[in-house]
Amino acid sequence: MNNIFRQNNLVTKQDRERQFGTKGAVVWLTGLSGSGKSTIAVLAEKMLTDKGYRCYLLDGDNIRLGLNSDLGFSDADRTENIRRISHMAALFAHSGCICFVSAISPFAKDRETAKKAAKTMDVSFFEIFVDTCVEECIKRDTKGLYKKAIAGEIKDFTGISSPYEAPTEPFLRIDTCSCTPEEAARQICNLLSFVQNLETMCTQICDVSIKAGEEILAVYNSDFAVQTKDDKSPLTQADLRSNKVIVDLLTSQYPDIAVLSEETKDTGERRQNPFCFVVDPLDGTKEFVKRNGEFTVNIGLCAYGKPILGVVYAPVTNTLWYAAVGCGAFSQTSDNDTYFDEINRIFVSDKTNDFTVMASRSHADERLAKILDSNKHRIKETVSAGSSLKGCLIAQGKADIYYRTGLTCEWDTCAMHCVVEQAGGVLRQLDHTPLVYNRENTLNDKGFYILNRPENTLE
Repeated sequence: MNNIFRQNNLVTKQDRERQFGTKGAVVWLTGLSGSGKSTIAVLAEKMLTDKGYRCYLLDGDNIRLGLNSDLGFSDADRTENIRRISHMAALFAHSGCICFVSAISPFAKDRETAKKAAKTMDVSFFEIFVDTCVEECIKRDTKGLYKKAIAGEIKDFTGISSPYEAPTEPFLRIDTCSCTPEEAARQICNLLSFVQNLETMCTQICDVSIKAGEEILAVYNSDFAVQTKDDKSPLTQADLRSNKVIVDLLTSQYPDIAVLSEETKDTGERRQNPFCFVVDPLDGTKEFVKRNGEFTVNIGLCAYGKPILGVVYAPVTNTLWYAAVGCGAFSQTSDNDTYFDEINRIFVSDKTNDFTVMASRSHADERLAKILDSNKHRIKETVSAGSSLKGCLIAQGKADIYYRTGLTCEWDTCAMHCVVEQAGGVLRQLDHTPLVYNRENTLNDKGFYILNRPENTLE
């Protein structure tokens, strides 16, 4: 392998996306035999093709009839089967195609291989868990495979004599006992259609965040009053003026997407919508009141609880951080209106020691102090900052780690979360579970951490 080098094409992924009008992605459907994966994938492929997108389905059975016909069903052969499909799917997606994969892919480590293959090719990956219990799959057994497996005529059959490791954090879980294949395919189609338009949406949201920042600075540069909300947090006219600019734009331009904002009454209706903007019109009001400049405008978009778009704008420094699934993460000043230019793309650092750790200006506590003290041998310096700036600096590679042990709300993290992940970083709750959005309870009570690399947890 030392004598093999990757050949770079003169035609870039972005060139192909512009030419074909499709942003490539890998859509990986996993589930038991008979769960409905292939039926759903075939329908979703047709729906998106009818909308004008380039799509192709790699079906597990079809691949085994050709490319992988030399493989059996031992654990090693299953792993090799998925490895080959993973790299093929990533190449299809890199060529500007939405590549559906329908494969049982029973082992979590092999599906992780598929995710890494997509990441290597800089394409987005959506794991879809077609969640159908084995009893239901047996009822649907039109091929007679389960009958043979139960009789011992087929060895190493997933769900009967070989295990299936269900995804713990799929992007989308489909219960085929509660929806039709057409409804399931439509969910996937809606998600992928959103992803195709994220770059345009993100540009518009960057622009509105700048306008909101202008409203904030108008108050910031004047004598302003400070009110106190029921939760004892401060409120100013800057919060309210920024909120009006943002919410008015979002509700008029995107009426089919729900909005959750810190400064707008939450009726709970948003919970019926799988797509939701999550807005903090002025994150860091305490820093605003102190006039230290460390406050931001945060606008995120989540789909099925996962952040897929995020914009963070710091009005005082005139700096934007923005990201979208399938596009990457970027940073630039608002004077530059050319978005998604590769020269402005940002990535987390690759450091594994001598960390720069971010600390909050206003939210230090004893638990956090203990975490930092027990890891002081790994920490080079600690830098304080307000609002979402901490996560953005990690995304930009200017810092490496941030731990928040106290309470936050969805609007404090959603936009930053997307920026961090698209830059290659990790944001998780302190119990290592995912932080999800558009929940009934908007309070994040477990705390969270941001890492440049998953192995750099401060335990």
